[in-house]
This record gives sequence, C-alpha cells and structure tokens, in this order.
Amino acid sequence: MNSSTNKTVFSKRSLAIITGLAIVMMAISGGYALGYAFPTLFTPDQGNELKDNVLNNLGMYQTMVIGILITLVLDLVVSYGLYAFFVDDDRKLSLAAGLLRFIYTLIFGVATFYLAQTLMEEEPSNQTVYRNFELFEAIWFGGLVLFGVHLIVTGILMNLHRRIPKVLGYLTLVAGVAYIIIHLARLADLNPQYVKVVETILTLPMVLGELGLAIWLWVKGGKKGD
Repeated sequence: MNSSTNKTVFSKRSLAIITGLAIVMMAISGGYALGYAFPTLFTPDQGNELKDNVLNNLGMYQTMVIGILITLVLDLVVSYGLYAFFVDDDRKLSLAAGLLRFIYTLIFGVATFYLAQTLMEEEPSNQTVYRNFELFEAIWFGGLVLFGVHLIVTGILMNLHRRIPKVLGYLTLVAGVAYIIIHLARLADLNPQYVKVVETILTLPMVLGELGLAIWLWVKGGKKGD
C-alpha cells in the first residue's frame, strides 16, 4: 500500500520516535507502579493488615495510581502510533492492532478506577481495600489477555515490515502468546507457583519483544527508505 494514500498528522519518522519513546516511558511508569508499588502494597495473604499497610504507605499508593494513569495516557499514544506507523504495511491489521490496544487501555482504565476509589474514601475498611485490589486485578488480567492478542497482531505487522529485524517480530509473537497463557491461568485461579514459573520462563521474550520494537523505532524507524 502506497504511503501517499495514508496521511497522518506526523511524519513517519516523528511517529516512530514518539511511539518508541512512549513505550520506553511506559515501561518506566508501569514498572514502578505495577512492578514495585503494587506488589509491595498488596499480597493476598495480608488479611486484616492490608488496610494498615496501605494507610502506612499512602504516599506510595498515591504515586502508584499516578504512575498507572501516566501509563494509560502513554498506552493511548502507542495505540495510535502503532496504527499510523504500520498502516502502509497492512491497513486492516494495523487498525486491528491499534483498536485492540485502545480497548485494552479502556479496560485498564476501568480497573484503575477501583484503586482510585480507595483514595476517595475517608475511612476505607479492610474489606473495601481488599475488594478494590481484587477487582483491579481481575479486570486488568482480563484486559491483558486482549493485550496478548494485540501483541500477536503487532508481531505479524513487524514481520511484514521490510526493515524490522524478524527476530523482534517473533519475540513479540511469543510475548503475545505468553500474555494470553499467563493471564488466562491467573483468571482461572490456577496454582500461583506454577503460574510464577511459567511467567519467569516467558519474561525474557515479553520484555525483549516490546522494548526491542521501541528501541528500533527510536533509532531507525521511519528513516529514508522505510
């Protein structure tokens, strides 16, 4: 498909830089909020100590929610950026990839509402705090299954693109399958130890696929001949 038939607000090089930068920034904000703060504040076995843990670390809880909100905004940027960058490779697949990520972001936003709800209450009960954490996880995990489908479509687009190294496309495909397997297992409440083992094994392609795309977009994407 000729690039002249698909006009976007930004040049292809600008799209690549913005999208790559957004993915990297999202890894930082999401890494803090969901990789550090969330597991520090919430573990299912805390019982009646959960509320005290949140109240004693209220600053961390607030920055966690802010970090998630930043991640949501960046996800919207990436949704459009990936669609616009890959539209010349396959219009239908690029639209599907963008829409899947956009819908995932909406689901993620709904899940985040429950975390924010805890901050809105003057004296939340332990039961309320626990329920909001669990609702966030359940909705978010469901969204991450959809995110896995998005990554599979993105991996296909990466392999269709003539300049992206094929290894990055295949890593993204594996990452998509990994997201689906891991979060379906969590939704099904399978043995968390087994899920953790599978997640540990699949973490490398999950990280390398998307961050590899981000770095490639940042360094080479949209340059002359792309």
